[in-house]
Amino acid sequence: MRIIDRYLLREYLTQFIFCMAGFLVLLIGNFVFEISHFLVDKRASFQLICLLVYYQIPYLLMDVFPAAVLFGVFLSLGRLSKDREMDVLRTSGLSFPGLTYPILIITFFMCLGAFYFNDYVVPLANHRYEQEIRKMIYKDFIPFIQENVFFKGPDERIFYIRRINEEKKEVEGVLIYQVRRDKFPLMIAAASGKIEEQWWHLKDGRYYELDDEGKITAFSSFDEMIEDVGEDLSFFLGESKSTDEMTREELKEHMEILKKSGVSTAPFAVTYHLKVAIPFAGLILALLGLPFSTLVPRNGRTWGLAISLLLIMIYFFATVLFRELGTSEVIQPLWAAWIPNLFFLLLGLILLFKVIK
Repeated sequence: MRIIDRYLLREYLTQFIFCMAGFLVLLIGNFVFEISHFLVDKRASFQLICLLVYYQIPYLLMDVFPAAVLFGVFLSLGRLSKDREMDVLRTSGLSFPGLTYPILIITFFMCLGAFYFNDYVVPLANHRYEQEIRKMIYKDFIPFIQENVFFKGPDERIFYIRRINEEKKEVEGVLIYQVRRDKFPLMIAAASGKIEEQWWHLKDGRYYELDDEGKITAFSSFDEMIEDVGEDLSFFLGESKSTDEMTREELKEHMEILKKSGVSTAPFAVTYHLKVAIPFAGLILALLGLPFSTLVPRNGRTWGLAISLLLIMIYFFATVLFRELGTSEVIQPLWAAWIPNLFFLLLGLILLFKVIK
């Protein structure tokens, strides 16, 4: 590796780490402030607060990762441009792509690591966080409502519940899927129901029999049915997972089950694609930040930081907006996850061509 490459990477990684730490501290403070009234009402101990913060750190890290990449690139190359070091390097015969490609390479590997971190560590931490919150809620018997949860019950049954009030034991949008030995799989879908220990009182539903390929071979409708699930599933409900608590592999498995029943998989599909799009947004924002940092006037660094902050805000707003559009099936989940990235990629390429010319 050339000396200049090590020099640029050291500048970039130093600013990146500084920005990650700074943004993380701000988000942790905001997180504690948002749940402070809840923690006060529950008289949470200092140890519990620290534990909740600890479980939220992986999720917050993925929130700040794209922003830290953009600001790291802007601050490092911006400093070199301000001190005219970039001009000296380019007049010595080094092209802009030749100078900056190591930053893109190291950012790619950082994004790859962020992808695996987001797919394995973040869901586990989110699940532990929800468990701790659930313990506090149950302690005072306050209703707790979740949406789009999966869990595996006894006898090889898989349960999907679109909405559940765990305190009242009321459920909406129930799907029970079971693989039976030497028989075709069966599936029960119900609009609502109530749980009484091992007995589920299901209403307005259908009973399906499927072949090995998942095709419906027989079905019947019912207004009300009592299903014996074998045992009290309170423990399993406590282990239920939302989409943010699942890995991509778990999401894919659940989507395949939902497709067989005709239930919408949009909320799961959007999250499935976002688990790739968000980590690799760092690479796209780095591609945008490289030319942008050199185009900002030397005496306009404050404006450059303000514009960088605005770009990050636009990115997160677009991500939330298109996530909701994808969940509502207004657009395809794949496009909902990737449109913000594609927009900033196009903007970055336009700026890059302008710098090269």
